[in-house]
Parts: sequence; structure tokens; C-alpha cells
Amino acid sequence: MDYWQEFQQKWLGYVPLFLLTLGCGIDSGRLMAVAFLCHLLICKKKKLPCFGILRKDTKVRQTVLVIAFSLLCAAVTLPFNHGQGGLLLKYIERMIPLALVIFLVRPGGETFKVLWFGILASMAWYIGDICLHPVWSSGRLVGSFGNPNSLAGIILILIPIGLFGVIRYRCECPKTAVVAALLTAASVCVLVCTGSRNAYLSFAIIFVLCFYMIWRHRDWMSIKILAVFVIVVGLAAAIAAPGLVSQRLQNNVQRDGRVYLMQSAVQIIEEKPLVGIGLGNWGRVYRERFEADNPNHEIGIQSPHNIYLQVWNETGLIGFIGFLSLIGFQLGSMIMALRRFYRRQPHGFPWLAGLFLPLLAIFLFGLMDYDFFSRHVMHLYWFYWGFCLYAISYYAKEI
Repeated sequence: MDYWQEFQQKWLGYVPLFLLTLGCGIDSGRLMAVAFLCHLLICKKKKLPCFGILRKDTKVRQTVLVIAFSLLCAAVTLPFNHGQGGLLLKYIERMIPLALVIFLVRPGGETFKVLWFGILASMAWYIGDICLHPVWSSGRLVGSFGNPNSLAGIILILIPIGLFGVIRYRCECPKTAVVAALLTAASVCVLVCTGSRNAYLSFAIIFVLCFYMIWRHRDWMSIKILAVFVIVVGLAAAIAAPGLVSQRLQNNVQRDGRVYLMQSAVQIIEEKPLVGIGLGNWGRVYRERFEADNPNHEIGIQSPHNIYLQVWNETGLIGFIGFLSLIGFQLGSMIMALRRFYRRQPHGFPWLAGLFLPLLAIFLFGLMDYDFFSRHVMHLYWFYWGFCLYAISYYAKEI
């Protein structure tokens, strides 16, 4: 009974947040709905307001305005290019995790720890799923996903939170940190086995940034742990997929047709720079005009494998400006908040820095792949941004 009372007092209020994190991590709409229902029940039990305090935050209001501006920029082009307006509604629906975070999150010392637990549970889910469905295609791990790049993209944006939490809580929760380190190492091995060169490069950049944050924190023990982590992962990856990394890195990028796809995208920009070819129309235009001349005979392509070129192609310069305004606002807000934090605490290690990593990974991965527009990645993207808004507002009070 004492354990139950302790759970009620310390952790019960965080259950909806954990369920929401897991729901976004494994892409389960039912879990997200359960998280919201649990939130309503707990608020009723504890006689708390159902709406979180973030909804009144200035950054939240600015986010709503920037989102509205970016959607408006895309919508303005629809009458001129016969774009699919229904896609805008889908993009709005995929912002539900952002709204849920704003409703559910409340200031508390365990908020970020619950986020970490939820992401670790998501990583464990995927590792278990891969063990049950160890599907390989052309020497690359696919699992239950349609292609290896999709699996790589999801794992890529889960790993930074897992790794950041290991360093952050290694002294406070040593046993949990060991389990988390093993899960993160296994996830990196999965990432290696996907053979996604784009994921390799994005992960390398994120890892170097994480290493810099740890060095700035003057946490020498964590640096040693990180070195051991790299060695262990390298050995495990060499055993799991010998030669895959070197083979993938030696392959010519032109073999998968991405150079041709990007050249096609540039040609479309030159032809219709202002309003584009229409939201959701890239696949059709490619099939009608460019597919026959593809040197690698790739068919059914739906994107130039670059989210920035795709947005410019489909919504023109007008929509592209709206898209860049959203990304610029997010990156600018995080960087300015981190600069303020480090001016006050030069050797700090705030969770805002940890949340910066997966968002940056999403933007980097989008340079060579288009999974950003999938439901799963967009759910995680908006979920992370919701937590970034919380971190920007409350990092100074972080316990």
C-alpha cells in the first residue's frame, strides 16, 4: 500500500504524459486518446484544471501564428496549381500531439524523466518488433516497415533522447541508465543495419553536438562512457552487419537516382517558381514527365528525396517561404533560449539542448529523404516541439 500511495503522490499525474510519449513513439492513435482520457480523469480526481498552463505562454501563441502563416502560404497557391487541399487538413490533424502536450504538461521535477521513460519504451518496442520481424531487403534491415529509410528515420529521432537521458540521469538513476544505455546501443545497431547513408550522416552530426554539450558540461566521466559506447556499438554493428557500412558509403549516390530526382526538382522550380505544381502532385508530374528518362528506371517515386525541394516544387516560392518561416522560428527560438541559458550557467546541461537534437535530426534527414511528411514522423515532430515550448518556458526552473 505504501508503494501505491507513493506512486499516486509522485507519478500518477505523469501517467498521461508517459502514454502520450509512447503513443507518439510507436505511432498509436489509441494510446494518444487513452492519454487524454487519463488526463481528464486525473484532473477530476485531483480537482485540477484540464487545460495546462502552456496555452497562455507567449511562445505557444507565436507558434500558432507561425503555423497559421505557413499553412496560409500553402493554401494561397491552391487555386493556381490545382493542389490537393485535403493534404493541408491531414497536416493539421498530425499536429494533435502538439495540442496534447500543451494540454497535458505541467511544471514538475519529473516531467523530462517521464519523457525519457516514454522514449525508452518506444525504443524497446521497436527492438522487440525487429526481433519478431527480422526482415532484410537487399542486405538492409527493414523490419515491419515498408523500406529501410523509414525505419532509420524513426530510430534516428528516438536515439538522441535516449542517449541524452543516460548522461543526464546516470548518477540519479544508475540502474535505469544502464538499461537505457543498452537500449540506445541496440537502437544505434539497428540504425547501422538499415544501411541509410543519410541517417549515418545525420547521426554523426547529432552525436558530435551531443559530445560538445557534454564537454561543455565538463562531465569527464560521461565522455569516457560515450567513448566506450562508440566502441561497443561499433563492434556490435560489425558483427550484425559486416561490411554494410563500407559498402553503403562506397556506393555512388547516382545509383539510387537521387541526383536525377533533384535535377528534376530544380527544373520544376525554374518552370513554376512562384506557385508550384500543386500540393500532392509531385508523384504525378514525375510519372508523366520524368520517369521515362530516369537513368536507373525508378518508378512510383513520390518525392525528389528532399523535403525542401518538394515543398518548393508543390507550393512554389510562396509556400516555401511559409515552410522556412516555421523551421526558422523553431530553430531560432531554441538557439536563443540556449544562448540565454548558457550565459547564466556556462556548464549547464538543460533538457532543451537534448530536445534540440532530434528536431535538428529531422531537418537534416529531410535533405535526402521525405519521411518528414509521413504521419509517424510528423507526430513525433510536433510532439517534440511541444516539449521544446515547455523547455523554453521552464528551463530556468528545471530540477
